[in-house]
Amino acid sequence: MIKYIFCDLDGTLYHNGISSEDGNAIKEIENEGIKFNIATGRIFPQAVRMVKDDINMNGYYICENGSYIYDSEHNLVFKGTIDDNIVKKVIAEFNSDYATIYFKYDGKVVLLEENKFFKNYSNEYIVDKEFSKRENYDNLVGNIGIVSQNIDELYSLESSLIEEFNDVLDVYFSSEHTLNLVPKGVSKHEAIKYICDKIGISLDEVATIGDSPNDISMLQTTKYSFAMKNSRKEVLESANYLADSVSDAILQIKNINKEFNN
Repeated sequence: MIKYIFCDLDGTLYHNGISSEDGNAIKEIENEGIKFNIATGRIFPQAVRMVKDDINMNGYYICENGSYIYDSEHNLVFKGTIDDNIVKKVIAEFNSDYATIYFKYDGKVVLLEENKFFKNYSNEYIVDKEFSKRENYDNLVGNIGIVSQNIDELYSLESSLIEEFNDVLDVYFSSEHTLNLVPKGVSKHEAIKYICDKIGISLDEVATIGDSPNDISMLQTTKYSFAMKNSRKEVLESANYLADSVSDAILQIKNINKEFNN
């Protein structure tokens, strides 16, 4: 029986807001005793703001693709960040005329320079031109991102970064125009495993819902995994179920649980 749901935000639950259908479906499933949780690449303050008007969150927030986990009381329960020396090495080796590098650092998104294209993703960032020159980051960088309108350049950067940092970082696309660098072994899947161990349930009691490559780790490792039907091919192939929306996935989850009870 499914007891916990872990759901991505952007492109899955959040589309310039949360629909009333999805919000009502979440409320109904929680009334049946199923706990709803967020699993996102967003920083924690953003995730909270994105859901607070539409969902009464009683579950966990997995943020920065698993680098940070917060409980329903907003207490930090897990931190898995990039070592300062690795951050410095990435900065030293990053070279591009078109792409923008950014850092999810201590609950903030930090850009080294203003970038109009980045605003397609978020207006919630700060520009710190001296950030790359710091002596240390107090091991608070949970995620490094690279954004570019040039897809070919991103693929080239992905290959070179994997070749250089494969032993210490996982490098992957989190959206069509964004690369993510996270600590090796830190992922949405590992975060879900951590929570399962903490609360004493198995992955077979978990459903996951997502739409992007950074969701693959949790989709392909859970029995009840739902990909949005408009997802990229590799995301669709990683899931066991397809859904038109979060409310559609929740309806399917209800039907699965009914089969257990019959």
